[in-house]
Amino acid sequence: MQVCKRCVMDNRSDRTITFSEDGTCNYCSGTLHRMSSEYFPNELGEKMLNNIMDKIKAEGRGKEYDCMVGVSGGLDSSYVVYLGYKYGLRMLAVHIDDGLDTEVSVRNINNLCEKARVRIVSIKPHLDQYKDLTRSFFLARVPNLAMPQDNLLKAALNDTAKKYNLRYRLSGANFALECILERSMGINPFDRKHIIAVHKQFGKGNIDKLRIAGFYEAYIHNRYFNQSINVLPLNMIDYNLKNALTQLSIFCDYNYYGGKHYESILTRFLQCYYLPVKYGIDKRKSHFSSMIISGQMTRAEALAQLSKDSYINNELKEYDFNFMADYLGMTREEFDNLMDLPPKQHQDYPLSSINNFAGLARKFRKYLG
Repeated sequence: MQVCKRCVMDNRSDRTITFSEDGTCNYCSGTLHRMSSEYFPNELGEKMLNNIMDKIKAEGRGKEYDCMVGVSGGLDSSYVVYLGYKYGLRMLAVHIDDGLDTEVSVRNINNLCEKARVRIVSIKPHLDQYKDLTRSFFLARVPNLAMPQDNLLKAALNDTAKKYNLRYRLSGANFALECILERSMGINPFDRKHIIAVHKQFGKGNIDKLRIAGFYEAYIHNRYFNQSINVLPLNMIDYNLKNALTQLSIFCDYNYYGGKHYESILTRFLQCYYLPVKYGIDKRKSHFSSMIISGQMTRAEALAQLSKDSYINNELKEYDFNFMADYLGMTREEFDNLMDLPPKQHQDYPLSSINNFAGLARKFRKYLG
């Protein structure tokens, strides 16, 4: 195994990583090259942010809301709400209540929206069908168990934007904490063909009451026909993990949930056990490498953190295992037996050609602006 000498990405599970003669990898080298055109933690960023916020407020006149923002209880989306509040935006918050939120994330959402005086729309998918679809991905033993969750969130945001005639969406996606992301899983969450095929093979009933977004809707229709605009305000400020946590704690008694995407029990289980144990994929490497590049963590600090188990203690691990087994309608023994089976890949099931052309689509969108 080779580990990058600048960040902490390695080739344990990733066949797309390459290393230069000096021992640095293509992830951090490419990210440093992109940095000046994507991340503006300076006066230019402040000017850009002021301009876009003024534009959102101006175009929101006469409407009930200026914009919308999806909230998960996680740090990034929470800080976007806080930032919008400081700028005086009338935001509509959208949350997907799929029964997988941690208790701390629920408290964070409620405290934040109350303090920021933001109305929150909580959308509940048809729970029986959603659990059946999620269960089918577990039974398929593929890497991205959160694919249904990601897809339904996008569909809910699209439907809410249409219902309230909202053009602008504030996103918590950011360069500072997410500029590096391992590409080894390589599956597009909007591959309807794949989702339906996995459910057809492993599901018990119908999923006709679930709104599943497809590639065209996710990447083409909203942007070029509805002309919706996705705004990334965290790329226009000096976005710092520790500072953001401190400010939110003071603002709304925000409590940190322990790690990137740990606000959901599913994604916490996925990142703390399922991916590292069954696929050798430790998502902390991407997160820490991003923080190294944005100057928030040293490489030595990252390596020290990676030497520790993802789960902070065995009690939390047992809680997640028991919760997920119950959520999926399995006994703990059935769930453990499933976890002991060898892993599979998404390519073991029907895939749409969009997974081959996703990169081309990104270049196409960038070309069109």
